[in-house]
Amino acid sequence: MSKKVSPIPRGYRTATPCLTVFDIDSAVAFYQAAFGAELLSRSAGADDSVAIHATMKIGNSIIALNREAPEMGILSPASFGASVGQIHLYVDNVDTSWERALEAGAMTHTALYDAYWGDRTGILVDGNGHLWSLASKVENLSQDEIARRARAWYSADVETVSASEVPVEFMITEETLADDYVAV
Repeated sequence: MSKKVSPIPRGYRTATPCLTVFDIDSAVAFYQAAFGAELLSRSAGADDSVAIHATMKIGNSIIALNREAPEMGILSPASFGASVGQIHLYVDNVDTSWERALEAGAMTHTALYDAYWGDRTGILVDGNGHLWSLASKVENLSQDEIARRARAWYSADVETVSASEVPVEFMITEETLADDYVAV
């Protein structure tokens, strides 16, 4: 009698992010250096030296990687010119993890700050254009306190940064940029 097959593979959650990258091997090396990723699997196509898919584990979460396939319209954010989402990582010490990622080659998108919802957080961008939000919970707050702080945060005068001040590596195109960015 055959063993029952689980519809969700061992170690996976119901939803698994899958990132498209230029080169899987260099992306894995970056994620290992920046976030302590563990390579779980690597698959190659006809040329065994070129990876087309991989899975890795960061903390207790599995993330899949696919190689770009422009002929199928599958591009990394850097090739597409925009990132429409981000991976959010809760870490034990966001300041230490932040420095480790910067040393590995990540770039700051949004500097670390203490957020109104009780996290110390910021956003990094990797070489493939993927956004990585890193955070550590620093305060346990009630929903009422978060709502009060959110109202104060969004009603405050917030300094804006002109599009001309945004580093060129974060610019998508002149047509898609907003006139101003909100600095946090």
